[in-house]
Amino acid sequence: MAESFDPADFDAPPPSGDPQADYRVLLDAMRKAGAEGVAEQSATLARQIEQEARQRAEWGQQTGSVLHDLQRAAGALQRASSAMWWDRLKEWLYAALIGLGLIFAATLAYQWAKEPKIEQHLYGCGGHWNAKAHTCKGEWVPLQAQPAG
Repeated sequence: MAESFDPADFDAPPPSGDPQADYRVLLDAMRKAGAEGVAEQSATLARQIEQEARQRAEWGQQTGSVLHDLQRAAGALQRASSAMWWDRLKEWLYAALIGLGLIFAATLAYQWAKEPKIEQHLYGCGGHWNAKAHTCKGEWVPLQAQPAG
């Protein structure tokens, strides 16, 4: 099995006294380049994360606003439905009252038509009146009131 990698091994002076064998300068340059690349990538990533967070917050506000508008519209619909229900009930009550009025008027008209009409005209015997038999031996003629004077 391979030994674990230890970067401190590269910081130690080279085993030989040859200055060109010193890899510390190369390792430092590699570390700086890696750190700069990571820093650049992480800065870009941080900007994207911030932008997405702002966008999510904006979407949340828009969703809240739309939800509020929907709730307001639902309340308005509920009120309109109640008002329509009351209007429909009033229409039915008015129709019932009109129907009852018509039935009452028809009943009165029927009662008026059913009652016999009593007309009082005075008639007199134009011929001979038999008082014992109460019969007239002539025609019955209507009597007319004589104007006074």
